[in-house]
Amino acid sequence: MSVNNYLIFPMHTRLLRLSALLILLGLPMFASGCGLPSLLRDTDADADASRTPGAVVPFTNVAGTALEDGFGIWNDRPGVVIFDYDRDGDLDFYVTQMAGHTNRLYRNNGDGTFSDVADAAGAALEDTHSTGAVACDVNNDGFQDLYVGAWGDPSDDLGFRSPQQGNLDALLINVGDGTFQDITAAAFGEQVNARSATGIACADVNGDGWLDLAVGNLMDQDFRHFEDLNHPGHYNLLYINNGNLTFTELAEAAGVRGPQIWMRHPDDEPVSYEDPDTGEAYEGYNPLTMDARGNRVGEPTGQTHAVLFFDYDDDRDPDLWVANDADRLHLYRNDSDASGIRFTSVGRGMGIDKAGAWMGFAVGDFDGDINLDVFVPNVGFHTLIQPPREIPRGTCEYFGRFATGTCSHFLLRNGGDGEFVDVAGSTMVAPSKWMPPISLNPATIHPGHQIPTGIAAYDFGFGATFFDYENDGDQDLYWFGSTMGRGGGPNGHIFPAAGRMMLGDGSGGFEDITVRARLLDIARVNYDGLEDDARARTDAAALQARGIDRMNHENGKGLAHGDLDGDGFVDLIATNSSGDIYIPGLPGAPPVTAPRTGPLFVWLNGNDGNHWLTLRLKGRMAVDGTGSNADGIGARVYLTAGGRAQVQEVRAGSSYLSMDSIDLEFGLADAENVEKIEIIWPSGRTQVIEDTPADRILDITEPAS
Repeated sequence: MSVNNYLIFPMHTRLLRLSALLILLGLPMFASGCGLPSLLRDTDADADASRTPGAVVPFTNVAGTALEDGFGIWNDRPGVVIFDYDRDGDLDFYVTQMAGHTNRLYRNNGDGTFSDVADAAGAALEDTHSTGAVACDVNNDGFQDLYVGAWGDPSDDLGFRSPQQGNLDALLINVGDGTFQDITAAAFGEQVNARSATGIACADVNGDGWLDLAVGNLMDQDFRHFEDLNHPGHYNLLYINNGNLTFTELAEAAGVRGPQIWMRHPDDEPVSYEDPDTGEAYEGYNPLTMDARGNRVGEPTGQTHAVLFFDYDDDRDPDLWVANDADRLHLYRNDSDASGIRFTSVGRGMGIDKAGAWMGFAVGDFDGDINLDVFVPNVGFHTLIQPPREIPRGTCEYFGRFATGTCSHFLLRNGGDGEFVDVAGSTMVAPSKWMPPISLNPATIHPGHQIPTGIAAYDFGFGATFFDYENDGDQDLYWFGSTMGRGGGPNGHIFPAAGRMMLGDGSGGFEDITVRARLLDIARVNYDGLEDDARARTDAAALQARGIDRMNHENGKGLAHGDLDGDGFVDLIATNSSGDIYIPGLPGAPPVTAPRTGPLFVWLNGNDGNHWLTLRLKGRMAVDGTGSNADGIGARVYLTAGGRAQVQEVRAGSSYLSMDSIDLEFGLADAENVEKIEIIWPSGRTQVIEDTPADRILDITEPAS
């Protein structure tokens, strides 16, 4: 190939061919940990946003410039936690990696850049296959600690009963001087989680002022099968805080470790296996499955992706929500009292325990009725393109046929008094002109399935979060994620999805603004001039040339929100799986694949209009050892500004593998003053603050009585 011929190729093609040439020559492709940096930046990151009325102000991905130590992650299931680890007033974040690569603790330098200080801070966990994580102050000293989940080597053909490397969760105590101390062994002893942590959440389960931990376990990746009748999982755990940096595991006694899965034949007969040693029958779990060392694989329960503590019935204690894959959605009511800790399964009685591919949770008042609603991402429309399956299996092509299952996202509207109804099918979405889901054409849905409608017609998601994108006082919704099965990497072919940003109208409807908001989970994308390019509105080829195509995406996983730059507008951080990337060969040479990091997206919100108020709560336990936990987790806040009421609740953990900042960000539209803030603390104390100016961060400490 001549130099002149090489130069006429588009930039991305030249880079791919250069990569192939370097690999064929045995030379390194790119700097370690950086993946394909020139392909992982939006090409018009500095473009000016339109400020015309009704225009969508875009986000800007600043990962390439803001993250001084790189933005490529080696992990199939990378989580992200946004928190102020050093209590200097700005938000930092933590990202998990697989063993052999240090986890990253990005310290906010306050100048638009972040530095990875994980090694110096003692939070690297280089020998651990880290997954989901959560930050909460378990010792009430005013500094958020880190619980970091893990699973075993995803390709060693071993289950958790066989000795493995890197599969133990870790508890890192924030010392308060910028460093963490690993107290895992002392805190949990023989009860340390060695299974397959994914979602983790904190809450004060028993009202004693100390934060407890729920750990959702998935399954050894080596044995996650969906095509046969055996669908084992791992029991979930509930760690109760003893108040002395030790924990007691009580999931089984409390009734939340997880029941057997729902695996039925078309005639509703269970798919049953018998344990030859005990004679016990299991539904959907074959106890004879062994790993490479002859140890039994899995446990007779579901595969949990996410857990959420959320007080659904407004009785001032945290209830537990559990999202399982190819199994039911579970809700456990907290019935703990002085006699002990116990939960009661109530999902079936509420009609929300349908089987699905449930991935995570987002909580927010999407319809403005001052009740908190719940969004639960599912597999989406993808399997509805395929014919229904007659033989039982762990995918939606089978269980989506029945009234007991669904492929669609849940949007559970809170009607008050503990009543939740799925309204996803009736929640209308104004579709994107640039990238509507193909399911909006009924002809794409196989005639054996019911045609999905509303937000239920949209595509797959892992991470999800509610937030007020433009600070107009109502909640907006973003979710993203995709998968391609074993191997990870970009362009997942099983559930192709590039993310969805839904702009709420305040009364229960949405508009899909994903493309205009520049929140596509696509590395090689060019938004330049999109609003002014009339041809791009209608010409699919022109859009594909820009990279705006649902098939051209990363493998999204973790998602969290927080105001990273302190301007009052909420920003987003998203993680993507690493894996192999396809590289075209040079003329006469075959194509090759090469390992590539998954990119982090750090999307800064471009809005600069509308007023706002951010609340940071401190529970009394951090002051004098009484009242609520130091983080104020579980506090319910009602705010009134400009005659409009809003509600939020402080939570730690819910989104897939990840955690939003515990700051409560309220958009105030044109209101320059907040008339009233009412806080119901977990201790039961009520606090009212009146006449607060807008556009500031307000620190609030729980009153003594």
